[in-house]
Amino acid sequence: MNWILKVFKTIGLALILGVSFTACGAGSIKWKEEVQLSDGKIIIVERETIYERGGDEWASNRGGSKANEERIQFADPNDSKKLIEWRSVKKDRKNYPEIPIVFDTKSFQPNVFTALTTSTTCVVYSKYVYKNGVWVEEQLPEQFEQHPTNLLFASQEDLPTLLNLAEKNRRNNEVGHSKVFKQAGPNLKICSG
Repeated sequence: MNWILKVFKTIGLALILGVSFTACGAGSIKWKEEVQLSDGKIIIVERETIYERGGDEWASNRGGSKANEERIQFADPNDSKKLIEWRSVKKDRKNYPEIPIVFDTKSFQPNVFTALTTSTTCVVYSKYVYKNGVWVEEQLPEQFEQHPTNLLFASQEDLPTLLNLAEKNRRNNEVGHSKVFKQAGPNLKICSG
């Protein structure tokens, strides 16, 4: 009878460890954050980073996972009962998603600016505009009006349920973050070093 209990304990431990290893490396981080728009209005958006297995030695959590997709969800400026969701569509050369760095509304149309790493030293910006119920990428010229970052691009560790402006600015301004993420523009492509 003891050997049966030992077998069940061993199987149980293997299942627990299997579930732990399966859960490790995938999942998501969700939070809400305050965003100050260019007109001074402060709104709250919901953010999510979806992770997948496959992180390398540069993965931020080094737990065998990496970011796979970025999402932003917010109330439609024309109908507050309707939610709109933006999802990243581009990936860099290491298959990491573009990073949303600016959210704004112009003429009641939501806009998202993103940064995508194109090499070890270069970033290119993109702009998406929500028109007639769909997100459309709007081609940016080589030079365009600079837009200061108003979304979290820095550490997502130990996020509060609601990330306020002060805490977001503190995180985004920590030493070590490249200045290319602190604004979109004024050049389409920025290379450092």
